[in-house]
Amino acid sequence: MALETSLWVYWLLCSLAAVVLVANWPKIPLLLSPALSPTLEVEASEIETAKNRGYFLAVTLGWVATLLAGVGYVVLTRKDILGAYQIPDLTVFALLNGSLEQLMFIFWFLLGCAIAKYFGVRSNWKIFGLGFLSYSIYSGFIHGLFWVTVLPSHQAVDVVRLGLLLLMSLSWMWLFWRYKALVAIICMHMVIDFITVGHLHFTWFDSYQLTAFLG
Repeated sequence: MALETSLWVYWLLCSLAAVVLVANWPKIPLLLSPALSPTLEVEASEIETAKNRGYFLAVTLGWVATLLAGVGYVVLTRKDILGAYQIPDLTVFALLNGSLEQLMFIFWFLLGCAIAKYFGVRSNWKIFGLGFLSYSIYSGFIHGLFWVTVLPSHQAVDVVRLGLLLLMSLSWMWLFWRYKALVAIICMHMVIDFITVGHLHFTWFDSYQLTAFLG
């Protein structure tokens, strides 16, 4: 019961962060990368073509980084306890956590960007860097103090796996900061959740538990 309650509480907190994001959505573009604008030398159509090309490349690299992180996690993670799960249940978990937790990640990223703006930081790279730092602190905190206690026992993080997860996180935050690609990175988060939680055989959302709860 404690395990179930802790997850629902976490998802509730993530939902509250999503509400804050929605309420402040008109202000969010002010915290992100400034849009390219046409100049005397460059036509607007050329700007749009460059942006589309950059977005396609960034999304491709994001998916490559996400899949690499997923494969690396499976290959480098040793499970201490074997278990079983149902694919539909794993899918539901990935959909819920992938969307809600990613919104919480975006909340902390934007908080870092807002702090940078508040203190007069003008460099776009520094604003992005402080946003990423804010997100990284939260991500490290929640994984170190919450997910470690919730997920089945497994070996500690190693340098290679940590590096792949860092690359994935950078690609996600860049996609949002530069292209506002929220849906794309939510989908990536769902996929990495499906791969990693499926590998660990996380059984909290198993069908028999739902049946017992509903019946």
